[in-house]
Amino acid sequence: MPNSLTVADRIIIHLSNYTKYLESYDVPIDISQDGIAAGLRISRAHATIELKKLKENGYVTEKQSHIKKGKTRRKVYFLTPKGEERVAEILKYVKENEIDLSRYQDIRKCKGPDLWDSLDEKFKPIIAMASVFRKPFSRDVLPDISVSLLPVDEKGMVDLPQEIKEYVLSVTETNRIEDYHNFAADYWLHCDDIKEVLYHLVMAKRFNDAEILLYNHAAELMLSPDDELFETVSNIRDMTPGYSDVVHYVQAEMARRIGRAEYCLILTKMMEASSIPSERFKGYLIEGKLHMDHEEYHLAYRSFIRARGVFDDHMDTNIECCVAESLLKNEDIHEAQEILMRLVSQGFKDYDDEARAYYLLGTIAIKTGDDDEALRMFTISRRAMIKRQSEILTTLSNENFSAGMRSKAIEYAYMADECTLNLPAVEPSKTRK
Repeated sequence: MPNSLTVADRIIIHLSNYTKYLESYDVPIDISQDGIAAGLRISRAHATIELKKLKENGYVTEKQSHIKKGKTRRKVYFLTPKGEERVAEILKYVKENEIDLSRYQDIRKCKGPDLWDSLDEKFKPIIAMASVFRKPFSRDVLPDISVSLLPVDEKGMVDLPQEIKEYVLSVTETNRIEDYHNFAADYWLHCDDIKEVLYHLVMAKRFNDAEILLYNHAAELMLSPDDELFETVSNIRDMTPGYSDVVHYVQAEMARRIGRAEYCLILTKMMEASSIPSERFKGYLIEGKLHMDHEEYHLAYRSFIRARGVFDDHMDTNIECCVAESLLKNEDIHEAQEILMRLVSQGFKDYDDEARAYYLLGTIAIKTGDDDEALRMFTISRRAMIKRQSEILTTLSNENFSAGMRSKAIEYAYMADECTLNLPAVEPSKTRK
């Protein structure tokens, strides 16, 4: 026997790690023909031939088992007592000949350098392409090769260990990595995963495309801010004038929402110095919200007043609500009430602002001891929130209908109707303009 392991020996060593599942109802996909081929980085046909020989020679046994998280039963393989004896012989041979077993291990158990050194040059780009993905992705989108190089789960999805991905990318040329990120961005765009599209666009240095994506999907992305998303938007460079206010707004607001107060404050000061009015407005607005977060209500009021002054030719209901809330938090009830009543008298174009204004009026009524008025204000606020929900559901219904998803469109339309039916009985004193 040469100073290496045969494919049959490698299969036996691989299966020796799964003996504990012999009596289990659910078993890993790793002991199916596909799992064994992927783990050993050989073709499925090769795995089938070798498993047949091992079964005929009494080293493995075959049975039907339910694959974990899968929907069907599949053929899986376990070592027989004779196979277990063979494991001991192989390990003794490995020790005597100082053979490094790591290069024969399942790719998920390999160290990055060992895996990379053992790969044929023509397969390295496949591993590198897979390494740019942060989330499991479909194996079908990568080039087809004769070897089962990548481990897939029961749904055909690939997800390499982080240590392997980091090492592979560290030894891959930068321009190649950017190309692979371009590929990944297109994949996630097809899957409608905006967060992942944005990440790969930034990593590919397609900053203008990232700006456009932020411009169109800022509200959606801001619904679930986290450190990863914050790092992505913070890495957008070379901003174009037409999009800088949106990018800076998302960067600053996301920093505020995840608790990066110092970074947020730096960005707001930069925005406030901008020559673009909309950017100055957003800078003052976020700075005010940051002060509200830290219960610095007098500073928040000052920032909101400055935001109000950017566009002094019209009234912004959102900023007026912010001013009123900062006054209310600072116990200046009379002025806060005046601002809110002025908003009510002119009517609302936005349900969110309407709900907020009436909620604040309800809070004022509680503070002044008028419980009946508080109940009426809170009821009107709730009406506005329900109408907003109905509006969103109607939009979703229309979008699904346009996309040809009729059953989903009907479902959302039904939910929108249910919202309308559940409106509280109290009517607002002023109709919507």
